[in-house]
Amino acid sequence: MYNRCGMSISKLIDIILRKKNTDDENIKTNRFVYIGDSIFEGEIKNKQEKYDKNNDVVIFKSRFFGNTQYSYFAAEIIPPKHSFFPPNTIHLDDASGNVTSFCDMTINGNIQNAWNIHNIPFDLGKIHGRNVKTNWFEWSWKIPESAPKGEYRVIVGIWSDSQEENVDKNIPIHFYEKSFFVNDLNDHSYQ
Repeated sequence: MYNRCGMSISKLIDIILRKKNTDDENIKTNRFVYIGDSIFEGEIKNKQEKYDKNNDVVIFKSRFFGNTQYSYFAAEIIPPKHSFFPPNTIHLDDASGNVTSFCDMTINGNIQNAWNIHNIPFDLGKIHGRNVKTNWFEWSWKIPESAPKGEYRVIVGIWSDSQEENVDKNIPIHFYEKSFFVNDLNDHSYQ
């Protein structure tokens, strides 16, 4: 009976601490130290052979289990070779030419239109702590009408704003990479 009571108290403490550490029900932390490798899963939820620009959205999906500091989910969208997003595209990084699609539920505060994974302020990621376990998060990217036609690459990942030295903040901790084709709604040349 003592062991059963001890286990129940331990579980109760874990639940109380989990709620205390975060106000977001989709991100949970555990008081027990996780010593294994981090686990990340990411995907394009509505994967299709092609998407029509200004008509379709691409839905991303991710979850994470492990230790991290001030992290967030995002997708970096890389345009087709020799193509560019127009300068007024939301979340465009001028240096790389890539666009970021943020999972706003994993970021504290309002996301500014000029932000991308290269210039987001530090310590805004909600995924933070030891032994963090998230539920599945979904977010979408509306393909703009001005998007170039062609084969895109996307990196769905978890990025960290931790202040560790010699760590490139522009590289995701874990990621899933895939490609997809964006076509003009009126162009049927891609079969």
